[in-house]
Amino acid sequence: MTIKNIKLTNSNNLNTSSAKSAKNDGKFTFKDLLYRELEKVNSLQKDMEYLNKKLVIGEVDNIHEVVIAAEKAEMALQITLQIRNKVLDAYNEIMRMQL
Repeated sequence: MTIKNIKLTNSNNLNTSSAKSAKNDGKFTFKDLLYRELEKVNSLQKDMEYLNKKLVIGEVDNIHEVVIAAEKAEMALQITLQIRNKVLDAYNEIMRMQL
């Protein structure tokens, strides 16, 4: 079994088509971005719960799928919590500013 090297992702190669199209519309807001990403996190959590239920009743052929779904959901939740913490820190910093 060989292990392939991990390649770094260049930020220029990331998919920014949604951001570009949103700039063109002029209707894209930070709230919309957060809402859309929270929907994705929620979807990952639901997928993980569904696979866990299937695992409990014995309908899962490949346990790796369940573990991968659980890790994706966990990572998405941790990233969401870190973003929340950063937003709260920024808000608190703004509130401490003197005019």
